[in-house]
Amino acid sequence: MELSNIEKLLEKYFEGETTISEEKELKVYFTRETVPSHLERYKDLFQYFSEESNVTATKELRLKSNKIFRYSWIGIAASVALIAGIFLTKTPTPDPTDTFEDPEIALQETKKILNMVSQYMNEGKQGLVYLHEFENTKNKFIK
Repeated sequence: MELSNIEKLLEKYFEGETTISEEKELKVYFTRETVPSHLERYKDLFQYFSEESNVTATKELRLKSNKIFRYSWIGIAASVALIAGIFLTKTPTPDPTDTFEDPEIALQETKKILNMVSQYMNEGKQGLVYLHEFENTKNKFIK
C-alpha cells in the first residue's frame, strides 16, 4: 500500500470521514511489523483498537422486563380513577335562590354589594402609595 495513500487515510480518519473499510485498511497497515518512523506514533493506537475489538463480555446480563409491565398498570389505574372521579363526583347545580321578585329590592342589594366591593378596592389602593415612594427612591439611586 502506498505511503501517501495511508497518510491521506489518516487525515480522513482524524477528520471523521473514513468508511469502515478504510478504517480496516488502516488497522491492517498499522498491525504490520514494519511501519515508517514518522507513523510509529499511530501504531499503538490502531493495535489497541484491534486488540479491544476481540474482547467479549464474560458476565451474563439479565434484563428485568416485569417492571415495565407494573408501571403500565399504574398508568391505566390512574386513568380509570380519574375518569371515575369525574363522573361520580359531578353534582347537579342547584337553582339560584338569591333572586328577588321586586326589582327595587334587587337594585338596593346590588348597590350594597357594589359599595362593599368599592371599599375593598380603595383599601387595596392605599398600599400602592408606598409602591410609588419606592419607585421614586429607586429612580434617585439610578440617576
